[in-house]
Amino acid sequence: MKALVLEDVSKLVYKDVPDPIIKPGEVLLKIKACGICSSDIPRIFTTGTYHFPTIPGHEFSGEIIDCAPDVDNSLIGKRAVVFPLVPCGKCPSCAAKEYARCSDYNYFGSRCDGAFAEYISVPVWNIVRFSNKIPYTTAAMCEPASVAKHCADRGKINEGDTVTVVGTGTIGYISALWAKTMGAKKVIIVGRNKSKLEFSKELGLDYTINTSEDNFFESYMKITGGEGSDVVLECVGSNAAIKSSVKFAKKGGRIVLAGNPEGDIKLEKNVYWKILRNELTVMGTWNSSYNSEVNNWNEVITALENHKLDISKLVTHTFRLDEYEKAFKILKDKTEFSVKVMFAE
Repeated sequence: MKALVLEDVSKLVYKDVPDPIIKPGEVLLKIKACGICSSDIPRIFTTGTYHFPTIPGHEFSGEIIDCAPDVDNSLIGKRAVVFPLVPCGKCPSCAAKEYARCSDYNYFGSRCDGAFAEYISVPVWNIVRFSNKIPYTTAAMCEPASVAKHCADRGKINEGDTVTVVGTGTIGYISALWAKTMGAKKVIIVGRNKSKLEFSKELGLDYTINTSEDNFFESYMKITGGEGSDVVLECVGSNAAIKSSVKFAKKGGRIVLAGNPEGDIKLEKNVYWKILRNELTVMGTWNSSYNSEVNNWNEVITALENHKLDISKLVTHTFRLDEYEKAFKILKDKTEFSVKVMFAE
């Protein structure tokens, strides 16, 4: 099969590789669509994966075309997305079914081969089926949509809340959409990119704040009636974004930190004091819930099929796998507006 193989940092090669071997308990997926995550950029061009060579890609959908003898072959021909984390099943977190907190997990696209390829073999436990009501490209957004759902859930959004989302990336947009479906009275998107803030209105998000403007906090307080937000979802991971999040939260408010930092996070004393004096609740979030009791992936598929969540507009570019140079140029150069760039048939 053809695949994009990361042979070293910044050395991504489109080449022939052996077809996957279907192990017991696995299904073979023909990959129909795979998104490029923002985390793939440093993984490919700066830090590398956990070993070389590696096939990146963890946001994907496809068709089940074969399965191991111990797997129900009625799955063949079905559409599926894949929870990309393979837990160890032995640690205390796995015993509690908190698989995202697993101490010794595997992960498609970084710790083992992922979906920048024609085929992939995955455990049947990791698949979530979906109907032909959902295009493959939209279904491939299930991973970031599940991460965003987990983020919104951590914020314990109540009906009538004012929610601020800091960040205009994929996770930020979808977190804001979830907040709206969960009954938030006002959902405010905060960022510095004018085009991305304007795009949020196409998604049905009416309130935006541009932090590059001098009077942005004054504008923000007008929207919130001078109180701030009940919940702030921080989806950037920078010092400035976290500082703003603390500033945006109302007294007794809740802040969920979801952004992956590129470096050390340092808080000024006055920012830290605000956390203390306003008795803010600050919590982290990681990945998504995927178990028999809470399954964000099933929630995403249900919301997409029932038209309660529309994320199709977020896919702004699609390319064939052999057009990978064009795809990564858009993401790296940032000279062209994009949200989700994806490989698709």
